[in-house]
Amino acid sequence: MKQKKMIIFLSSIILILSSNLGASSTDRYTMEQIYNNMCIECHSSNGSGNTEKLTPSMANLSLNEIKESLLEIENEDGHVIMQHNRDQILKKDMKYSAKEMATYLHTRFNR
Repeated sequence: MKQKKMIIFLSSIILILSSNLGASSTDRYTMEQIYNNMCIECHSSNGSGNTEKLTPSMANLSLNEIKESLLEIENEDGHVIMQHNRDQILKKDMKYSAKEMATYLHTRFNR
């Protein structure tokens, strides 16, 4: 009986550990999670930006304007600080495409 309980216990531990190991490669952050964790400090919760940090407002920008800005950063043609911030986002395995993020930002800030 003790051996059966031990096998069940060890099997449970192995299952838990194996599911946690795969979490980072299969789980995906939402655009909202990325924004709230990595962007909100400079761009604010309402997308108005921060004049002291020289971060622009995203409110009232077209979807295409947001997407083009993000693509410039992706292609290293954009703002140096934002390129650094994007690198930090990617290091945390918070992958996103410019199109997905632009759609999220436009929807969030331009209602």
